[in-house]
Amino acid sequence: MLFICLYWYLQHNHERKFAVVIEHDSIEGLTLGKVEELISRRFVVREIRLADSSNCIVHPDDDTVLHHGDHLLIQARPHEIEPIIAFLGQRENTTK
Repeated sequence: MLFICLYWYLQHNHERKFAVVIEHDSIEGLTLGKVEELISRRFVVREIRLADSSNCIVHPDDDTVLHHGDHLLIQARPHEIEPIIAFLGQRENTTK
């Protein structure tokens, strides 16, 4: 019984990393802090690959401005993943 409870806990509470491309125009120009406020989900954006021609990778803070086409590496609990993807855009096939 303890094994089953531990297995369930790890499956449902262990944070996972996933990548999302911002595709919703409503996100354009918003700061990461504002998006976190609007989505009401617990997650951390570890890095952003900018959509502009520089293709730079940045380590964001609350004042980082998001743009259509930015690639976000996000860490969240499994039950938070789908709502986050739905809010921001589309999941990428590759993660780190």
